[in-house]
Parts: sequence; structure tokens; C-alpha cells
Amino acid sequence: MTTCPNCGAVVATNVLIPMGDTQVCPSCRDDYIQRLKETGTPTTTGMDEEIRQTHIKHEASLKSIGILYLLGGVLMILGSLGMLVGGFASSGGEMGPEGVGFMLGIAIFYLVMGTLMIFLAVGFRKLKRWVRIPSTIIAALGLLSFPIGTLINGYILYLIWSAKGKMVFSDEYKLIIEATPDIKYKTSPVVWVLLIILLLLLGGALAAAFLG
Repeated sequence: MTTCPNCGAVVATNVLIPMGDTQVCPSCRDDYIQRLKETGTPTTTGMDEEIRQTHIKHEASLKSIGILYLLGGVLMILGSLGMLVGGFASSGGEMGPEGVGFMLGIAIFYLVMGTLMIFLAVGFRKLKRWVRIPSTIIAALGLLSFPIGTLINGYILYLIWSAKGKMVFSDEYKLIIEATPDIKYKTSPVVWVLLIILLLLLGGALAAAFLG
């Protein structure tokens, strides 16, 4: 813990935001952003690189959620199209009007959710702050998929709302990314494993819904 030299608040050291030769807490961020607009030099190069290196793994993990949502959205849209075709093809068959209506309703729901997930994927890849609320709702619902879904979606919630997550989604961090174009990130193997597990779960759920 340390004290913000600007307002005197006691905060964790890792949430401080560099400002020239000093650092300020997130509560002082508006003054900091105004300074960035006026001077165009938020920090020294060394500070920018240090902050980027500190948050680069978290940044990569958040962008990997975008990959997950993109693949999941595409699968849901393809599954919804398959159910729509199956529903219309069975309109005069054994399913009956109620069965067909139920299948079409599920297909439309999957189509809407798939489209939403693709929009969220783009938002995560660009680190847009607005993705936090809808993705939190989706992850909170995913917590009900005990135990694997609970663990994975709990991790997603941590990535979004932890101190590092809030920093990565901030306007300050976007300026730091622009100032450090040579620093690249790699998706961790753990995240890829989580992506594969989630895709398998989603694919199984789609297959069960389609076959059912």
C-alpha cells in the first residue's frame, strides 16, 4: 500500500498511474487524462514500457476472451441456422407445430446470442470498456455450469474486474499501448486450454439442442 501524492488516498501500489515524474491513484485519472490531452506526453518511455510489461499478460488474457466469444458466436449462429433449416423442414412432420415452434424459438435465441458474442469479441479485441457489463452478465450465467463453467467464468470475471483489468480497459492504458508499439504479447497456454474446453462445452450444448 502507498499514498497518492496528488490526493493523499491510501491505495495499492500496483494501481497507481504514472504522471510525469510521479504517480497518481485512479481517482485522479480525469486530471491525468486532461494533462495527456494538453501535453501529449503521459509518461517517459521507460515508465510506459514498465507499465505495459506489468499488464501485458492481463491484456493478452482479455483479448483471448475476444477469441473465445468470436468462435462461440460463430458456432451459435451456425447452430441456429441449422435448427432453422431443420425446423422448417419438419414443419409438416412428426414434430408438430408446437415442436417446430420450440425449435425455431431456440434457433432465434442462439442467433441473437451469437451476434451479441461477435460484437463482444470485437470489443474485447479493441479493449473497449463497454464490454464489461454484458460480458459480466454472460459470465455470471456461466457460473451455473458447475464445476468447469463455474471455474472458467469465475476466471473471466476476475480478468474483467481486477485492478489490472480496470487498468487495461482505461483510457490511460490505450495511450500507453500507442506509446509502446514494439511490445508484443503472446496468449498463455492456460488461456488456450480454457478456450478449447469452453468451445467443447459450447459445441456439445449446441449438438444436444440440435439433436433434441
